[in-house]
Amino acid sequence: MPKSKNRYNKGYKVLKFLDISEKYGKITYGYPFEKYDVNEHYRGLPKYDFSTCIGCAACGIACPPNAITIKFNEDKSKLIWEFDCGRCIFCGRCDEVCPTTAIRLSEEFELATKFDKSSLIQRGELDSQYCTKCKKAFSTKRLVQYSYERLSKAMLDEKRLQEAKSYLQICPECKEKIASTNITKGEEMEIR
Repeated sequence: MPKSKNRYNKGYKVLKFLDISEKYGKITYGYPFEKYDVNEHYRGLPKYDFSTCIGCAACGIACPPNAITIKFNEDKSKLIWEFDCGRCIFCGRCDEVCPTTAIRLSEEFELATKFDKSSLIQRGELDSQYCTKCKKAFSTKRLVQYSYERLSKAMLDEKRLQEAKSYLQICPECKEKIASTNITKGEEMEIR
Protein backbone atom coordinates (compact mmCIF):
# COMPACT_ATOMS: atom_id res chain seq x y z
CA MET A 1 0.00 0.00 0.00
CA PRO A 2 2.78 2.55 0.67
CA LYS A 3 4.09 2.09 -2.89
CA SER A 4 0.84 3.11 -4.54
CA LYS A 5 0.61 6.16 -2.29
CA ASN A 6 4.13 7.15 -3.37
CA ARG A 7 3.15 6.77 -7.05
CA TYR A 8 0.15 8.98 -6.46
CA ASN A 9 2.37 11.72 -4.96
CA LYS A 10 4.70 11.65 -7.99
CA GLY A 11 1.78 11.84 -10.39
CA TYR A 12 0.34 14.72 -8.43
CA LYS A 13 3.65 16.63 -8.64
CA VAL A 14 3.77 16.17 -12.43
CA LEU A 15 0.19 17.43 -12.77
CA LYS A 16 0.97 20.36 -10.51
CA PHE A 17 4.01 21.22 -12.68
CA LEU A 18 1.85 21.08 -15.82
CA ASP A 19 -0.70 23.38 -14.17
CA ILE A 20 2.05 25.89 -13.32
CA SER A 21 3.51 25.80 -16.84
CA GLU A 22 0.04 26.27 -18.31
CA LYS A 23 -0.56 29.23 -16.03
CA TYR A 24 2.78 31.03 -16.70
CA GLY A 25 3.44 29.91 -20.27
CA LYS A 26 6.46 28.47 -21.99
CA ILE A 27 9.63 28.85 -19.92
CA THR A 28 12.16 27.00 -22.07
CA TYR A 29 13.51 27.52 -25.57
CA GLY A 30 13.26 25.11 -28.46
CA TYR A 31 16.90 25.96 -29.15
CA PRO A 32 18.18 23.58 -31.78
CA PHE A 33 15.01 24.04 -33.80
CA GLU A 34 14.36 27.71 -33.02
CA LYS A 35 16.88 30.56 -33.14
CA TYR A 36 18.11 31.54 -29.70
CA ASP A 37 18.32 35.33 -29.33
CA VAL A 38 21.11 36.56 -27.06
CA ASN A 39 21.05 39.92 -25.26
CA GLU A 40 22.65 42.98 -26.82
CA HIS A 41 25.83 42.90 -24.68
CA TYR A 42 26.54 39.21 -25.23
CA ARG A 43 30.24 38.42 -25.69
CA GLY A 44 30.40 35.79 -28.40
CA LEU A 45 32.95 34.74 -30.98
CA PRO A 46 35.34 37.58 -31.95
CA LYS A 47 35.12 38.32 -35.68
CA TYR A 48 38.19 39.61 -37.50
CA ASP A 49 37.74 42.14 -40.32
CA PHE A 50 40.94 41.94 -42.35
CA SER A 51 40.10 45.00 -44.44
CA THR A 52 40.37 47.37 -41.45
CA CYS A 53 43.24 45.71 -39.55
CA ILE A 54 46.44 47.78 -39.41
CA GLY A 55 48.62 45.20 -37.64
CA CYS A 56 49.26 47.27 -34.51
CA ALA A 57 49.26 44.13 -32.30
CA ALA A 58 47.20 45.82 -29.56
CA CYS A 59 44.76 42.89 -29.53
CA GLY A 60 47.55 40.32 -29.23
CA ILE A 61 49.14 42.21 -26.34
CA ALA A 62 45.81 42.60 -24.51
CA CYS A 63 44.69 38.96 -24.94
CA PRO A 64 45.03 37.17 -21.54
CA PRO A 65 45.00 33.54 -22.83
CA ASN A 66 47.22 34.37 -25.86
CA ALA A 67 44.52 33.35 -28.30
CA ILE A 68 45.78 36.03 -30.71
CA THR A 69 49.30 35.68 -32.07
CA ILE A 70 51.02 38.21 -34.30
CA LYS A 71 54.38 37.44 -35.86
CA PHE A 72 56.36 37.85 -39.06
CA ASN A 73 56.60 34.96 -41.51
CA GLU A 74 59.97 33.30 -42.30
CA ASP A 75 61.20 35.88 -44.84
CA LYS A 76 59.58 38.77 -42.90
CA SER A 77 57.61 39.90 -45.96
CA LYS A 78 54.26 39.50 -44.17
CA LEU A 79 52.92 39.98 -40.68
CA ILE A 80 50.72 37.00 -39.77
CA TRP A 81 47.71 37.66 -37.51
CA GLU A 82 46.10 34.48 -36.11
CA PHE A 83 43.18 33.99 -33.73
CA ASP A 84 42.58 30.58 -32.12
CA CYS A 85 39.00 30.42 -30.83
CA GLY A 86 39.81 27.27 -28.85
CA ARG A 87 41.96 29.35 -26.49
CA CYS A 88 39.64 32.37 -26.30
CA ILE A 89 37.90 33.14 -22.98
CA PHE A 90 35.59 35.76 -24.59
CA CYS A 91 36.73 38.53 -22.24
CA GLY A 92 36.38 41.23 -24.91
CA ARG A 93 39.78 42.88 -24.34
CA CYS A 94 40.65 42.61 -28.06
CA ASP A 95 37.43 44.43 -28.93
CA GLU A 96 38.18 47.20 -26.43
CA VAL A 97 41.75 47.96 -27.53
CA CYS A 98 41.44 47.76 -31.32
CA PRO A 99 41.78 51.31 -32.72
CA THR A 100 40.15 50.50 -36.07
CA THR A 101 37.34 48.12 -34.98
CA ALA A 102 38.99 45.30 -36.94
CA ILE A 103 37.97 42.80 -34.28
CA ARG A 104 34.50 42.82 -32.76
CA LEU A 105 32.60 40.41 -30.56
CA SER A 106 29.68 38.82 -32.36
CA GLU A 107 26.54 37.10 -31.11
CA GLU A 108 27.74 33.73 -32.39
CA PHE A 109 28.01 31.07 -29.70
CA GLU A 110 27.87 27.75 -31.58
CA LEU A 111 31.54 26.79 -31.72
CA ALA A 112 31.45 23.01 -31.49
CA THR A 113 33.42 21.00 -34.06
CA LYS A 114 33.87 17.29 -34.49
CA PHE A 115 37.45 16.75 -35.58
CA ASP A 116 38.44 19.67 -37.81
CA LYS A 117 39.63 22.40 -35.46
CA SER A 118 40.86 24.55 -38.35
CA SER A 119 37.41 26.14 -38.49
CA LEU A 120 38.17 27.68 -35.08
CA ILE A 121 41.18 29.61 -36.45
CA GLN A 122 40.96 32.99 -38.20
CA ARG A 123 44.02 34.24 -40.03
CA GLY A 124 45.18 37.36 -41.86
CA GLU A 125 48.38 38.52 -43.54
CA LEU A 126 49.58 42.11 -43.85
CA ASP A 127 52.44 43.46 -45.99
CA SER A 128 55.54 44.43 -44.04
CA GLN A 129 57.00 47.91 -43.87
CA TYR A 130 60.77 47.97 -44.38
CA CYS A 131 63.10 50.47 -42.73
CA THR A 132 64.41 53.05 -45.19
CA LYS A 133 67.84 52.94 -43.48
CA CYS A 134 68.63 49.26 -42.78
CA LYS A 135 65.96 47.63 -45.02
CA LYS A 136 64.72 45.44 -42.14
CA ALA A 137 60.99 44.68 -41.69
CA PHE A 138 59.66 46.28 -38.51
CA SER A 139 55.94 47.04 -38.95
CA THR A 140 53.10 46.89 -41.47
CA LYS A 141 52.46 49.29 -44.32
CA ARG A 142 48.90 49.80 -43.07
CA LEU A 143 50.10 50.84 -39.60
CA VAL A 144 52.53 53.37 -41.06
CA GLN A 145 49.80 54.73 -43.35
CA TYR A 146 47.32 54.89 -40.44
CA SER A 147 49.86 56.76 -38.31
CA TYR A 148 50.56 59.20 -41.13
CA GLU A 149 46.83 59.88 -41.59
CA ARG A 150 46.49 60.56 -37.88
CA LEU A 151 49.47 62.92 -37.99
CA SER A 152 47.94 64.73 -40.98
CA LYS A 153 44.98 65.65 -38.79
CA ALA A 154 47.30 67.11 -36.12
CA MET A 155 47.64 70.42 -38.01
CA LEU A 156 51.42 70.29 -38.39
CA ASP A 157 53.13 72.52 -40.92
CA GLU A 158 54.12 70.77 -44.16
CA LYS A 159 57.86 70.57 -43.36
CA ARG A 160 57.22 68.97 -39.95
CA LEU A 161 54.65 66.59 -41.46
CA GLN A 162 57.12 65.36 -44.09
CA GLU A 163 59.78 64.93 -41.41
CA ALA A 164 57.33 62.89 -39.33
CA LYS A 165 56.40 60.80 -42.37
CA SER A 166 60.03 59.92 -43.04
CA TYR A 167 60.48 59.20 -39.32
CA LEU A 168 57.57 56.72 -39.45
CA GLN A 169 59.39 54.67 -42.07
CA ILE A 170 62.43 53.99 -39.89
CA CYS A 171 62.75 51.05 -37.49
CA PRO A 172 63.23 51.68 -33.73
CA GLU A 173 66.89 50.59 -33.80
CA CYS A 174 67.77 53.08 -36.54
CA LYS A 175 65.75 55.82 -34.80
CA GLU A 176 67.82 55.18 -31.69
CA LYS A 177 71.08 55.43 -33.64
CA ILE A 178 69.97 58.66 -35.35
CA ALA A 179 68.83 60.17 -32.04
CA SER A 180 72.06 59.28 -30.24
CA THR A 181 74.15 60.67 -33.13
CA ASN A 182 72.17 63.91 -33.17
CA ILE A 183 72.36 64.27 -29.39
CA THR A 184 76.15 63.84 -29.37
CA LYS A 185 76.42 66.43 -32.15
CA GLY A 186 74.04 68.76 -30.32
CA GLU A 187 71.59 68.86 -33.24
CA GLU A 188 67.82 68.71 -33.31
CA MET A 189 66.07 65.43 -34.14
CA GLU A 190 65.90 65.71 -37.90
CA ILE A 191 65.79 62.77 -40.30
CA ARG A 192 67.93 63.00 -43.40
